[in-house]
Amino acid sequence: MESKNSQRMIGEAIRKIALGRSIERVNMSESGTGGVGTARMIHGYVAKIHEDGELCGTIDVREFPDETASSEPITHQGVLLAGVKDNSGGFLIIPTLFSDVTIVTDAATKYAYVLNFSHADFIQLLSHKETVVGVAETEELDPQSNDSPDYDELEKTGNETSTKYTVEEIKTIAKNKNDKQAEITVTPESIAQKVDKSQVNQLADKIEQKVNSTTVVVADNKVTIGDEQATEPLVLGNELAQLMLEFITECSKIMTPTLMGTMPAINCPNFPSLASKIQKFLSKTAYTK
Repeated sequence: MESKNSQRMIGEAIRKIALGRSIERVNMSESGTGGVGTARMIHGYVAKIHEDGELCGTIDVREFPDETASSEPITHQGVLLAGVKDNSGGFLIIPTLFSDVTIVTDAATKYAYVLNFSHADFIQLLSHKETVVGVAETEELDPQSNDSPDYDELEKTGNETSTKYTVEEIKTIAKNKNDKQAEITVTPESIAQKVDKSQVNQLADKIEQKVNSTTVVVADNKVTIGDEQATEPLVLGNELAQLMLEFITECSKIMTPTLMGTMPAINCPNFPSLASKIQKFLSKTAYTK
């Protein structure tokens, strides 16, 4: 009897060493569901999405018939979508109704969580300091060569895009191996876009477009072309055309005293043809006020 007790004590000690703190969760689990980590993976589909009530922010998952030994369909209610129960922060995915999902259940706590999914209606990625999303192309891995570097050691080609989110700004960069680069920076007070030598800056009180030293600025009741400090006003086309028509008309009336009496100017016949050309210098696409 004492020998059996000793063997039982030795076996229990080995079990505790092997399972570590998981032993507590194994002991908490219901009969027949215990195991290392007390976790069970289940494949099924989204049967319901709870948008209110006590289960708000969770989904119901029904097991596929071939995944369970039960003759009746088994539905897991209140499956959590994130590590926190209220889904208020962090990484959150809301699957599409009737889409395939894989969940994991914890026999000790009775909680179930979504592991992966086939389709999503909503994806949330909310951090406290910084989030970066991007793609960086690398040289191809040579699986036939023992000397080929690992994936994390492959050389970058220079083609890459990224968007970085901080609490102060959003910055998107796209560049290629030919050293061409475009970037957009968004802050609460400005939006800046830059492509090579051209740039667009939008502030609360103005929008500035710039290519090298040529600038167009749009502000309240003012548009400047060429340079923001430009002071020469633009001409109103219709007003200028009317003025020129009146001027040419008056010129055509000029009379010159001669020995033979008062005569019109020698080039008077040219004035009507000049008047007919006035409408040609008016733009068909650009307008001002």
